[in-house]
Amino acid sequence: MKRVFYFITAVTAALLLSACGALSHIGYRDGTLVISMDQAISELHAVETAKRIDSYKSLFIYQHILRLKEGNFVVYENAKTDIQYEFEPTMMRTIDVVFETRKKVLVYAYAHLRAYQLFLPNGKILNLIAQQSESQELQLLYGMSSAQMDRLLHSLDPHAPATPYRDVLVIRDPHHALQTHWDVQKVHFYPLVVPLPRLLGF
Repeated sequence: MKRVFYFITAVTAALLLSACGALSHIGYRDGTLVISMDQAISELHAVETAKRIDSYKSLFIYQHILRLKEGNFVVYENAKTDIQYEFEPTMMRTIDVVFETRKKVLVYAYAHLRAYQLFLPNGKILNLIAQQSESQELQLLYGMSSAQMDRLLHSLDPHAPATPYRDVLVIRDPHHALQTHWDVQKVHFYPLVVPLPRLLGF
């Protein structure tokens, strides 16, 4: 009986270690946009030209409009739930809802990081890198050209494939940079976020 117990414990520990072994992150601070995968780090100089914060009580959206050295703009969004809530749908479904996508193409995946090309309702294609390592935070980076996204992914992984679609939406006007559509209906009634299970007595 003890052997079975030790075996189960060892297998559980191995699974937890393998699940936690791969790390990814997107962040912005002090003029630097950072994307990392394990030991690989890509840093981009990006000047913040505008910042916006939206609150839906259970969800907070931090949106940064950033100008890259090439002159075009990208948007970094960090969506965080209240401590008592979490995102309910998968990251892919959340992306479909907030971008109102017609379809999406997965370009690259590693750990909790995904690169997509999204087909928007207006027919344009948007490059997106998304990261969600835990259920209470979702990070989005979008608006770069296909060449820019290729360089970024390749700096993290030399074997990353090139984006299949080259004619994409490149943001030139910061006043029309935001492409997500968060609203009360989606957040609370879709819903995108729900109370944590322990608050429901589970």
